[in-house]
Amino acid sequence: MELIRFNDFSFEYSDNEKIFSKLNLTVNRGDFVLFCGPSGCGKTTLLMNLKNEIKPIGNEEGIIYYDGENIRQLSKEKSARDIGFLFQNPENQFVCDTVIQEISFSLENMGTPTEEIRTRIAEISTFFSLDKLLYKKVDELSGGQKQLVNLCSLLVLKPKVLLLDEPTSQLDPIASYDFLSILRRLNEEFSITILMTEHRINNVFPFIDKAVFIEEGVIAYNNHPREICLETCNNPIFSNYLPSTALIHFLFKKYYSFSQDRIVPLSIREGLNDMYEMNQEILNNSKNTFYEEYKLLNEKILNEKKSGTKIDKNKAIFKCENLWFGYNTNQVIIKEVSFEIKEGEFISILGGNGTGKSTLLQLLVKILKPIKGKVKHDKKIKLGYVHQNPMIHFRFETVEEELNTEASEINSKNKEIIMDKKEKKDLIEFFEIENLLKKHPYDCSGGEQQKIAIVKSLLRKPDILFLDEPTKGLDPIFKKNLGDKFQKLQKNGLSIVMVTHDIDFAADYSSRSFLIFDGKIQVDTTPKDMFYNNNFYTTFVNRMVKNYIPNCVTLKDLKSVWKT
Repeated sequence: MELIRFNDFSFEYSDNEKIFSKLNLTVNRGDFVLFCGPSGCGKTTLLMNLKNEIKPIGNEEGIIYYDGENIRQLSKEKSARDIGFLFQNPENQFVCDTVIQEISFSLENMGTPTEEIRTRIAEISTFFSLDKLLYKKVDELSGGQKQLVNLCSLLVLKPKVLLLDEPTSQLDPIASYDFLSILRRLNEEFSITILMTEHRINNVFPFIDKAVFIEEGVIAYNNHPREICLETCNNPIFSNYLPSTALIHFLFKKYYSFSQDRIVPLSIREGLNDMYEMNQEILNNSKNTFYEEYKLLNEKILNEKKSGTKIDKNKAIFKCENLWFGYNTNQVIIKEVSFEIKEGEFISILGGNGTGKSTLLQLLVKILKPIKGKVKHDKKIKLGYVHQNPMIHFRFETVEEELNTEASEINSKNKEIIMDKKEKKDLIEFFEIENLLKKHPYDCSGGEQQKIAIVKSLLRKPDILFLDEPTKGLDPIFKKNLGDKFQKLQKNGLSIVMVTHDIDFAADYSSRSFLIFDGKIQVDTTPKDMFYNNNFYTTFVNRMVKNYIPNCVTLKDLKSVWKT
């Protein structure tokens, strides 16, 4: 039964930037809908137009119907109660100091009686096991816990619809999976309608009812996830938004012939069964034209030695020695951290939420001061830094002012740092922000803000670039371009240190990986060694093909197997 309907809906911002034109879409009660598309294509704008309280300012035509009623005519009470909105940054939603205050805040605003508030909080804290967190301060929670508290503050109002804008973008892979499992349970057990935008789709595709792919304000594809996979597997843009399980399936079908059409796998369980059956058919059927090739391929890789840690003969340009840090004497976050950074090295720092990755990065760029230990580098070494919240870097009214002021301040401080107009123009075009120059940075999407912040940092021509979650909010296609750009800059001598939850990006592009655990660098090795040897904290590709084609942890690895 229909719950939401966009009827010839058009929207443009007040600067005449057209976002949607005559968009038509129906969402039924209990649907779980995923919206995908390039950064800035309008996904967030679409969701925000369903929530009157945060509706973007602009011109609209057509009608959005909610439960048979024009959504613009909903009472404030019904809109607040029925439709909940969860932002991608958990920090943006908090208004209170403690968890129990945060969850009760919306109920108090709705005039709910005190006893009913206590009953609802008791119920929801029991259901989500929040008992031990209720009296904690929200700034003491991990990323996953913060997002769960935000979700619960919506659920106490008993909403019919949840609008989620990249809710897992700042969560580590384990916390992300746990959060998505909660959403799945809410959808299946309570029939809450969920509309979500997301770039990390491997864990989402198995349980959505519909995927909607958007390109330049137009719905390019709208179908069941399995059908979407078949429709877009050869599409140069939208094939990048398919789950790894499906992409591996299509890759095998490209190189090997099978006796019958196979169902496209969406989950890891389906993917592993698919891999087993395809592998058996290839190896058991000597008439298969690729049989010998496949046998040789497996033998070749199995006989290869593992990569091991690469020895870099370059001279260290940055050192940290025995770093210790804590915000108070009872809570030590960083312990005994020592390592060197060499010219042209790309280090990815991985680990769960709350393990101290961002804190370590701020120690390295001297935003924070260690309680013990030293950070050493030549005074001529220039450091660049991009915070995990890009909005921290913005000071001016337009993107153009941000970039021009950055460049002029750099040139006035150090005449040796000069980025000529062509170099700057090329950088702006590469990051696809030329159309944003007249916009206020705060009016840009999360992915666009991320790009602007990285450009600002690169304008400084740093020797070492420190990045905190640089791929957050970026679409899969631009992430690939960004990784290639980073590798080109590496060849020119740039060193990169990146904190990330994006293990696929780390595996594809970094040359060295740290795993932070209990405040220490627990693992320091190559990405391939780290992810290939891990069973849980690893890539989807490794889980899928580990028993059949070893030493392949990314799709790039898998594709390169047949090219060699």
